[in-house]
This record gives sequence, C-alpha cells and structure tokens, in this order.
Amino acid sequence: MGKKPEEKDLPWVEKYRPMSLKEMAKPSAKLNNKKVDLADEIIDFIKNYKKDGEFKAILLEGPPGIGKTSIVYAIAGDLNMKVIETNASDTRTQKAIHRKLDEASKARDMMDFLQKSRNKIILIDEIDGIYGVTDKGAVPTILEIMKNSEFPIIMVANEYKKTLNPIYRSVKKYEVQPLADDEVIKILKNILKRENLTGFKPKDLVKIVKKNHGDLRASINDLQGLMQGGGAIDSIEDIQNLQRDTSEVIFSLIRTLFTEVKTLNEARNLLDKSDVDYSLLYKWVNENLPKYINLNDELSDAFENLSLADQIFGRIRTYQYWALLPYFFDLFGGGVALSKKRSYIPGFVRNTFPQMISGRVGANKLSLAKKLEEEYEISSIEAVRTEIPFLKLLASMSIKKKKEISEWLDLDAKEKKLLSK
Repeated sequence: MGKKPEEKDLPWVEKYRPMSLKEMAKPSAKLNNKKVDLADEIIDFIKNYKKDGEFKAILLEGPPGIGKTSIVYAIAGDLNMKVIETNASDTRTQKAIHRKLDEASKARDMMDFLQKSRNKIILIDEIDGIYGVTDKGAVPTILEIMKNSEFPIIMVANEYKKTLNPIYRSVKKYEVQPLADDEVIKILKNILKRENLTGFKPKDLVKIVKKNHGDLRASINDLQGLMQGGGAIDSIEDIQNLQRDTSEVIFSLIRTLFTEVKTLNEARNLLDKSDVDYSLLYKWVNENLPKYINLNDELSDAFENLSLADQIFGRIRTYQYWALLPYFFDLFGGGVALSKKRSYIPGFVRNTFPQMISGRVGANKLSLAKKLEEEYEISSIEAVRTEIPFLKLLASMSIKKKKEISEWLDLDAKEKKLLSK
C-alpha cells in the first residue's frame, strides 16, 4: 500500500487517457444547432483568447463519460499548456471559488516562468453542480473571474440548468455528442491489443457499448472488469451479468470492511486485494455506510474521512499523483471503517446500488434534494449522496424526530414516505 501503483495496476481509464488529439476519438458537437469541429473550435478559442474579446469562456455540455474533459487535456498537451482544474460542485460559494480560481486566473507560478511557453487553461468541471445557490455569490463570482482572467476558461457540464442562464449568456455553449458506437469499439479493441489480451468476441464488445449508451469511460471500466487477470470471456452472459456480479463482490467487501475490520492494516489488506474500480467503490461506501454506523458523531467522522479521501483522489486523477493513493486508501478504508467505535454490529444489511450511478434517482428524492439546496450550500448530487441518507437515519430514531425534519423542510406526503424507506 505504501508504493506508487505500477502502470499495470492503474485503472484503464487513467492508463489510456489521451495526452494528444492524435490519441483520441474526438467527440462531435453543435453550436447553435450547427455541427462544428469541437477540437478546432477549442483551439481557436485558446489561441485567439483576449481579455476584451466577445466571449470570456466556452462551455462543453453533454452526457458524462463522452470525452469533454479529455479533449481539453489532450489539446493542452498538444499546445504545451497547463490545465488548472476545479470541480464547481466542490467550490460552490463565493469565497471557495475565489480561493480556488482567482489567483490561478491571474498569476503565473515559478514553473511558468521557467517554461515561458507553458500558459494556462482554467477548467471548471461540473459547472451545473452550483445551480440553486446563485444567491450565495457563486455565479456572479464566476462571471467576475471570467471578465478579469488572463487565461482562457473552459467549463464542462452534464446538463442544462436554468439558474445558470447568466453564465450561458456570456459563453459559447457547445452541445457535445456521445461517440458513435463504432468509435468506442475501436478504442476498446486498441486497449485489448495494447494489453495483449485475446479471445474477446466482437459481439461482446458491441454488447458492452450498447449497455453503456455512449459512455466511453463506463465501457472501458466494464472491459477492464471483465478482463481483469487476463482471462478471456467465454459467454455474452458475463457482460449481461456484470453489474450483478460486481454488486455481489462489493456487497461482500463492504460488509467485511464495516463488520470485521479492526485495524488500519486489515483495511489496507482488504482493499489491496480488491479489483473494483476505486471511484466505483467510493460511491458504494458513500451510499451504504449509514446502514453500518448508527451514532451521529461516528457517522460525522466517517463522512468527513470519506470527503477527504475524495479530495485526495481528485488530486490523483487531475495531476497523476499516484503516490498519494496509499493516503486515499487509509482515509477511504481505515478512516471510514474505524470511525465505528460504539455502533452496534448489524445483522443482515441490504446494501443498495448507488443511486447516482444507477440513474434511478426518483422524483421524490430529487424534490427533497432541491429543498436541501435551499437550506445549505450544496448541490443536488451531494444532497442525494450524503444528506438524504443522514436525514433518513435521523428520522428512524423517533417519530418526534421525523416530524421535526418534516416541518423544518415542509415535506409533502411522498417526501415524508421517502424518509421511512
């Protein structure tokens, strides 16, 4: 656990992340309903960026996993530029955005002076993660930074949000399309070739791509999951059952983590033996830990450690600092499991598939998330992942507590029922 992971142990989505446009299948896009060459548009924006130009930033909008962020990094590699990335859902307030972006949008660090040609691109990911908190200053602050930035700003979003209209009016907004199935298949075939893996049937590759609806990242993760250890796939049923089988593995791992792990070394060893994608496992633990930790102070500590682990993993992915991976595991595994000191050991626990992965977030949960947005400086994603499970735990303690929560958030009948599930 203390060593930097070997290249062979890296997630394939990181190992084969394109470092140049020549290495990637470029997603197509539309601007004002007209098809454009997205790479050419981004390069033109960067090269002709001026503080007094018509547009201070551009926005890439489209489904997750289709290459929006990757194309920015690939272009930066080709142009010898440095990407300064932040996730808008983690910097929602005026103060946080200023702290993260203001200096980066103006200053040049020591390496910039040593490498004079190495300019910056400011990348703001998940810009749709700040909707609902415009009154906290997030949107006005981004507009101010756009106006004064010495460097081009590129924003990325998964979906349209009405409350971001002030930003939309100040940027060029590109609607990015998923890659064609045959393009995704080519990429998967190339990965298999570079991994020196054979025996995978072409029709099974098609099944993976169809299953993920154009999400390249998910398709690569599925392929790695199926081929882990170098074995060939004998039946298309392996792909159809992939989610179920992976779920069963994670169910067992999570239960062991929370009911049997007693030391940091035990947590390290357990996670070290797991072949499950780090980010996927994080989502599973985040969704299910309130079922294993039932005391508020312990639950708070567990979520705090999980949050710190997420920040570390974000830095690992952004800057390729894989030497930090042991610290991620220590916080994610030991830091979370060992937060449970006095909670009782539960009997059978029915683990649930992470809602934000499955796409099965119901209307009642989303409406409750909206109400939480109005009370706190959080996104809907964060509300669904952390706040709602915590409220359900509180509501389960007593009828009085559930009534207090219902009155506080003015819940309707369906939202109240959600707290009882």
